[in-house]
Amino acid sequence: MIFGKNNDKGLILEGCRKLKAVKLGENGVTEKNILVHDAFEPNPGIQYMLANMKYPEYPVALGVIRSVDGPTYDIAVQEQIEGIKKTSKIKCVDDLLKSGSTWSVG
Repeated sequence: MIFGKNNDKGLILEGCRKLKAVKLGENGVTEKNILVHDAFEPNPGIQYMLANMKYPEYPVALGVIRSVDGPTYDIAVQEQIEGIKKTSKIKCVDDLLKSGSTWSVG
C-alpha cells in the first residue's frame, strides 16, 4: 500500500492494531516493510482499519477494500424471518390476538 505524490509513502502495521504512515527510505523502511492489501482476507481487521483512515494523516482508501463471500444483510434478515416463522406459534393476527390472556365482553 504505497501512496503519495511521488509514491514515497506507505502503510505498515504498528504493533498488531494500528496502521502507521511511513516514508520509504526513512528509518530503514523499504517496500518489503509495506503492507500488501488483500481484499479477499476473511479476517476484516486490516480492512476496517483501511476504511477508517482519515485524511490528512492517512490516504483516503478507494476501490475494493473487502470482497468476501457471504450472505448480504438482506438475505440474512430474510433467513432469520423464515426461521422464526417456522417455529412460532403465532401464524397470523388472529393467533396473536387470541394468545395470552383473553376475556369475553357480554
